[in-house]
Amino acid sequence: MNEEISIPSDSEGFYSLECPYCGERFKALGGDIDAEDTLEIYCPSCGLADDSNSFIPQDVIEHAQTIAMNYMKQEMNKTFGKAKRSMKGSGISFDFKKMKEEKPKELTEDETMEQVKLHCCDKTIKVHGDQTTDTIYCPYCGVN
Repeated sequence: MNEEISIPSDSEGFYSLECPYCGERFKALGGDIDAEDTLEIYCPSCGLADDSNSFIPQDVIEHAQTIAMNYMKQEMNKTFGKAKRSMKGSGISFDFKKMKEEKPKELTEDETMEQVKLHCCDKTIKVHGDQTTDTIYCPYCGVN
């Protein structure tokens, strides 16, 4: 199985990220996150760092899990869908009911975050409006 999941960006090309420690969401440009010199990402809220894959939002993970589960159900339905057997005289029978697929959660983007220019790394991120430049950690170098 090779399924491609399209993660939406907002109207300005920013992707949502979610801190694996505090759960706070923020946005960054995909090219900045995927740059070769970005080895880890710091959460703008709590300042803790981890691998960029750890910042994938929970709704994206759930979306991917639903797609994978649906694929498994399709394969099970193909394999066992026509199987209905009975072993005469033994009292053993086999019946398979088709598994229903779930609709993956629709991925949408929050457009309400505000842009913040980070002078330390000359990059821009988006955070919730209640955060100020004084309280934000740079996702790229960790400077507060």
